[in-house]
Amino acid sequence: MIKFCRIDHRLLHGQVIFSWTKSEGIERIIVIDDTSANDEFKKMSLSLSKPTGVKLNIFSVDTAIENIDKIKKLPEKVMLIFGNTSSTLAFAKAYKDLKEINYGGIPAKEYSERFSNTISMDQQEIQDSKDLSALGIKLYMQQIPTTNREELNNKL
Repeated sequence: MIKFCRIDHRLLHGQVIFSWTKSEGIERIIVIDDTSANDEFKKMSLSLSKPTGVKLNIFSVDTAIENIDKIKKLPEKVMLIFGNTSSTLAFAKAYKDLKEINYGGIPAKEYSERFSNTISMDQQEIQDSKDLSALGIKLYMQQIPTTNREELNNKL
């Protein structure tokens, strides 16, 4: 069961490892990121970063989409982590059951618009987010479970 979905270019880091996995009771993390899925060193680093006792899968977007039926049948509480908005949109279009997406970290780039201290999006990322919103998905910004949750859909 997918319990939590997050976009964060940092993938696995302190906020995910210590805050979100505990608050959501996460038993499996699925990282969906083409770069990480195709880089053995990144896969090893992510494996070393995962919380003890939590299972980890690292998939490319295409592999995640191919495994949607298996992901839906997982008995554990699952966290999906995407490295960017385009991967998230591609998966969401195929999965069709995502209800909410937490925006945790999208770095500033040239010509990006700032939405929070940790969320800056360029025009393509804004369009991807609008497309996610159009799928009926609630988008929100929240760094850790104890901080305020800011709705994003109405700011795009």
